[in-house]
Amino acid sequence: MKHSKLKSQESVFVSFILLLVLFQWSCAEQTPMEQGRQVLQQAAEAMGGLEALSAVETITREGTKQRSSLGQARVASERLYVQPTRPYKQIIDFTVPREVEFSGSNTRLTDWVKGGYNRDSRHVRIAQIRQLGAYKKEWDRDIVTFLVGALGEESTVEGISEGRVEGRPHQVVSVRYIDDVLYQVYVDDFTHLISKLEYTEDRNPYGDLAKERTFADYREVGDLTLPFSQITKEMGLVTEVREFSEMSVNGEIQEDLFEIPEEIREKVASMAHLDTIPVTPIELDKGVFFGKAGQHNMWVEFEDFILVAEGPTNEMQSLEAIRQIRKTVGDKPIRYVVTTHHHADHAGGIRTYVAEGAAVVTHALNEEVIREFLTRPHTLKPDRLSQSEHEPQIETVEDRRTITDGTRTVELMHLPNPHSDGYLVIYLPRERLLFESDLFSLHEDESWPPPVSPATRVFYEAVTKAGWRVDRIVPGHGRVVEWQELIDALRATDSSR
Repeated sequence: MKHSKLKSQESVFVSFILLLVLFQWSCAEQTPMEQGRQVLQQAAEAMGGLEALSAVETITREGTKQRSSLGQARVASERLYVQPTRPYKQIIDFTVPREVEFSGSNTRLTDWVKGGYNRDSRHVRIAQIRQLGAYKKEWDRDIVTFLVGALGEESTVEGISEGRVEGRPHQVVSVRYIDDVLYQVYVDDFTHLISKLEYTEDRNPYGDLAKERTFADYREVGDLTLPFSQITKEMGLVTEVREFSEMSVNGEIQEDLFEIPEEIREKVASMAHLDTIPVTPIELDKGVFFGKAGQHNMWVEFEDFILVAEGPTNEMQSLEAIRQIRKTVGDKPIRYVVTTHHHADHAGGIRTYVAEGAAVVTHALNEEVIREFLTRPHTLKPDRLSQSEHEPQIETVEDRRTITDGTRTVELMHLPNPHSDGYLVIYLPRERLLFESDLFSLHEDESWPPPVSPATRVFYEAVTKAGWRVDRIVPGHGRVVEWQELIDALRATDSSR
C-alpha cells in the first residue's frame, strides 16, 4: 500500500515536470510576437473574454474627475493649472462613436459624425476637427475597447518584455495600435489585468509627448471586470484622475442627451470635418485686421513688415491665418509674432510663424517655456518648423517695448495679473486699439457681462495708469468690445456688492 502511494506521488511529480517542460518548450517555440499576443488574450479573458468586450456598445460611468491642464499654469515655470475635483458623468456610445460628459456646470457632446460642442455657464464652444480626432483616439484606447483593437487586424503586436508596476511583476507587450501609436501594455503576472499603458503621441505645442495611463480598483460590472480608477500622466505629471463610483454596460441610452441644440446645429455640422480652422479677417483700421476664429489673433501692417499679435491653437489655424494675412496685406515678411502670455491655447500656433522667419516677442518670464515649445522634437507629426531650416529667435520684454517704423507704432507693456505673471498687452496708440487675451471678454450672444474677475480689474487699472487712450479691445476670445463696455462691467460689479 505504501509502495503504491509513493508510486502515485512520483507519477504526479513526473507529470508536473513534464507539463512544465512542455510549457517552457511551447514558449520557446513561440516568437515574441506570439507570446505578446497570448498575454493580451489572457488579459482579455481576465476582463470577461474578448467576445464580451466586443459586445460592449455603450458604457456609463459616474464618479469624480480632477484635471490639471498642461501648459496653463499662472507662472511659466510651472506646467500645470490644477483644477478642483468635480462630480462627473460620462456616457459613451461606441457604435457611432459619440460621447456626452457632464462635469460641474459643463456639458460636452462629441459625435464623430455630427460634430460636437462644449457648453459652460456663459457660452458654447464648437468642436474643431482636431478635437474630434483626439476624442476618437480616446474611444479607441478606452480600457473596454483597447484589447478588442489591440488583438484586431489593424494592430500589430511587436514584442514582449518584463517590467514592474508598484513592485509587482508584469509582462510588457509592445503593440502598434490602430492609431499607429506604439503602446507598452503592462499586464499583471498574477491577475492578468492591465495595470498601465505607456505611449508617446503628438500633442501640440509639445510635439512628441510621453504619456501613461494606469488602471486600478477592478470590479465586476455585469459579466466584465473593469477598473474604477484611472490616472493619466503627461511628461511625468498627473494631469487627470478619474474615480468611478458607478458603472454600467449596454444600458438604455437617452437619445435626447445626444441631441445638438437647433440653434447651433448648422455651425456644429459645418465645423465637424473641415481640413482647416476658419479665420475670418475683419478690418479694424487701415492695415490692421482682427483674425476671428475660435481663438483669435490680430495682424498689423508696417511699411516693410508685418507684426502678428498672438499665435493661437495650432499649425492648422496658423496656416489659415497666414493665408488670410497674404490676402489682406500682401507678401511682406512676418517679422514678429507677439505672445500675450505662455498658455498653450494662445501660443500653440507660434511655431508656424517662426517657420516663416518671424521672431517670437514675449515677456522675459516666458522665455524658457516658449523656447521649449519651439525646440522640442516633432518626429511623430512633423510640422513646418521641424521641416524648415529656421533657427528660432526669441526677443524678450522686461517692462515695455515700442515697435515702430516711423509711420505706425505698437507698444508692448508688461501687465502681471492673477491669470498670468509674464503677460504683455499690445497697444496701437494711433488707432486706439488694445489686444489682450483672457483678461476681459464678451461673447457674440452676450450684451451684458457677468461680474468681472480680479484679472480684469488689474488690467483696467494698469492701462488707465499707463495713460493709454483706448477705444476698442481686441480679444483672444469673444467679440471686439468698446472700452466703455469694460467700464460699465466694472461699475455693475461694484454696485452689486
